Amino acid sequence: MGKSASLFFLTALAAGTQAHAQMADPKAMASQWEKEVKPLVERYCFDCHGDGLKKGELALDKFPTIPEMQAHREVWKRIRDHLKHHLMPPLDEDQPGEAERAKILAWIDAAVFPVDPAHPDPGRVTLRRLNRVEYQNTLRDLLGVKVNVMDLIPPDDSGYGFDNIGDVLTLSPAHLERYLEAARVSLDKAVKPGKMPPPEENFPGRELTGDGHRSEDGHYLFKAGRAKTSFKPPRPGTYRVTVTAGGTMGADGPPLMEFHENDKKICEWKVDARIDRPKEFTQEFKIEGDKPVEVGVVFTNDFYDEKNPDPKLRDRNLMVNALKITGPLDGPPPAKPESHQRIYGKREPGEQDDVYALRVMNNFARRAFRRPGQEGEVRRYLQLVALAKKQGEGVEEGIRLALEAMLVSPAFLYREEPQPEPDDAKKIHQVDEHALATRLAYFFWSTMPDTRLMELASKGELRKNLDAEIERMIADDRSEEFVSNFTGQWLRLRDVQAANPGKQVFPNFDPKLRTAMRRETEMLFEEIVRENLPMTTLLDADFTFLNGPLARHYGVQGVEGDKFRKVTITDTRRRGILGQGSFQLLTSYPLRTSPVLRGKYVLENLLDTAPPPPPPNVPELQPPSRHGDQRSLREQMEKHREDPGCASCHKLMDPIGFGLENFDASGAWRDQEQGKPIDASGELIGGRKFNGVEELRKYLVEDHRSEFHRSVATKLLTYALGRGLDWYDKPALDKIVSDTEAAKGSSRAMLKAVVKSVPFQYRRGDK
Repeated sequence: MGKSASLFFLTALAAGTQAHAQMADPKAMASQWEKEVKPLVERYCFDCHGDGLKKGELALDKFPTIPEMQAHREVWKRIRDHLKHHLMPPLDEDQPGEAERAKILAWIDAAVFPVDPAHPDPGRVTLRRLNRVEYQNTLRDLLGVKVNVMDLIPPDDSGYGFDNIGDVLTLSPAHLERYLEAARVSLDKAVKPGKMPPPEENFPGRELTGDGHRSEDGHYLFKAGRAKTSFKPPRPGTYRVTVTAGGTMGADGPPLMEFHENDKKICEWKVDARIDRPKEFTQEFKIEGDKPVEVGVVFTNDFYDEKNPDPKLRDRNLMVNALKITGPLDGPPPAKPESHQRIYGKREPGEQDDVYALRVMNNFARRAFRRPGQEGEVRRYLQLVALAKKQGEGVEEGIRLALEAMLVSPAFLYREEPQPEPDDAKKIHQVDEHALATRLAYFFWSTMPDTRLMELASKGELRKNLDAEIERMIADDRSEEFVSNFTGQWLRLRDVQAANPGKQVFPNFDPKLRTAMRRETEMLFEEIVRENLPMTTLLDADFTFLNGPLARHYGVQGVEGDKFRKVTITDTRRRGILGQGSFQLLTSYPLRTSPVLRGKYVLENLLDTAPPPPPPNVPELQPPSRHGDQRSLREQMEKHREDPGCASCHKLMDPIGFGLENFDASGAWRDQEQGKPIDASGELIGGRKFNGVEELRKYLVEDHRSEFHRSVATKLLTYALGRGLDWYDKPALDKIVSDTEAAKGSSRAMLKAVVKSVPFQYRRGDK
């Protein structure tokens, strides 16, 4: 069988492309429906979906005209997909020939989903809120400090497989409250208005060394002893120690706690706080030099009397929750941090408060809002500066309050794209260069545009330098965010950590391998993009990235240590993602593999062909066992496929999964299951037969290269735009695929084609 009988995409795709080269004449389409297409639909579909029958609530004779079909495009999209993937008619019914099926599909494309490549529709992206990852990265680059705010912000919803989709990124009051808290936490670290406080160093009790026992609560001294650490003073001077501690009473009094510097007693406290309600004990002391000193506390009055009639007084113990050193307290104040100086800048002599505040806020807003400020937009924040001054604070405190407000404003939280006529669905315009810079930055870096992008946008020169900027952005370390976030969702690598091969079946599986498996696939994709390799390298790479533990799991010799390195693959069964543990873990259950999950993964993620969901109440197959069903999973599934209601979908998925059965649920290779040889043969729709992962991979790479390119392009464009793709995006996808294939599958060519596509460069209004 050749490509005309391809596994997932029929020649209708090619026919559809030809049909869409020009907009079809509606009258000709209506005539063709009546004379050529409708008779085929009546013959093959009306037994279940016409003449009064509506199996699955679908009645095709409800749509007698093309306008009525176009008004229900979602229904006709499902019809088209079911026909294209041989899911309908059911396998036990009369089947159309390949030419007949192609004719129906080509007509649906031309009549129900007409597109005009000469005047493409770029679609419209819903106003997009920054998701958690984007928000954290943007704060980092805007403020110049690293702060983990992920735990402060509620998780984001996902749509179309990604968590940056505008339609699902809502903003609830709970979100806004948490964003405000995240802004405060970040600004506390980045800016220090007013007098610069002395530096401080915190030592959690669990990190102190010495006697006793350490836990998450702190350092527990259950007998006389010490808890200590090393402190490097910036310079000689006066310092303050703050010890957070509590204790249990014993006999006639509370624990006694001494503070020592280099074995010298500085002071002593009676720890009269309960162990579950600790309090702070403070003392100032002097350090003479600038060399590291040992600081710590000593518990001196241990007591234990099991005969004491009062259980609360039998045992005296000390819990040290934390130790903090602040200082030096004397001498000149420390310099403001670089992050503060970058935001506040230098105040000119004699500069009025409002003038200075407005200059600082304008500079900040230009970066935070990712565009030039609008008339009066920043000036209104002067009210917060005035409020702070009215309450007796300085202008710097007022500016900080204004910055906090900016970080929860719509202009910061949302990716605004100014539109001249937002309510006119027929009005198409090119996004301005600042919006383009923002699209580029969040696509490749998941963060705000840098200075270079903003400068080019302000000069109107970004589009003139687009290729060079794409190259620069890919080479930048921040593009690791694209690799992590895109593959984490497209290839579901974020879910690898939740995969858990059962200990009873895989006792030697080290949970740390999950992280290594995810990293292997990320590094492969990163290499493809950074080195401009063909995108199909993801399927057939003759190299991978391994560390010692993962290499041992795969049976690869000569790789030691925890550090990953590039390794040439000599075992061809391990080539590409189908041979990697991340894929195998994601498509298995804890105790067994799943040919269905593996076939479904390949269809959805590598060929953009999502099979319909299974019917309800389908019993789960059980792995063969000594005391249970002795049939192999393949034998059980082949029996399951005898049900006509299940056969169509499983005929699409199962053969792919069977070809991958040599990889067990932990990602290791196996030749047998329960003492029986693995049967990794399969027969694909169209009659193509294969045996094992190597023949399956070859078939996908050689016969379905275009389908794979189209699948990757679909995922990339969805991720880049922040919206799901629709029928009118077909010309853009066609162009991306053709540009990629003209460049021999170049990954860089595909990324550039996505950026230069009409949906990325333009937008239209909405009704």
